[in-house]
Amino acid sequence: MAQKKIILFIDDNPVDRAFISKLLTKCDFCVLLAEEGTTGLRMAQEEKPDLILLDILLPGISGVELCKKFKRNPVTLNIPVIFYTSIDTPKHLIDYTSYGAQDYIQKTMPPEELIASIKSVLE
Repeated sequence: MAQKKIILFIDDNPVDRAFISKLLTKCDFCVLLAEEGTTGLRMAQEEKPDLILLDILLPGISGVELCKKFKRNPVTLNIPVIFYTSIDTPKHLIDYTSYGAQDYIQKTMPPEELIASIKSVLE
């Protein structure tokens, strides 16, 4: 039996954390939740998730800075990151790959698109 993929979701919004947790659990992922960057950084190093879903607008350290930290750390370097944000700048205008992220999803996108992006990045 295949082991469930672990996704770490870092977002300061409790409504978004509850929604994503429920959605990903329903899609047979194991979900870890962090409400701010330093906790998310520690969890990523300890748990070594298969993917990090990361809000850009976080209190304290921004998602962009956090992504850069993940990509500089040998323990988290190879964990793919997807930005999941309420910023409504079109995807083609965001240079998310320069920060080390594999994708950029707006929170207004249908849940199916988020799941498709996650599955695509994990393959």
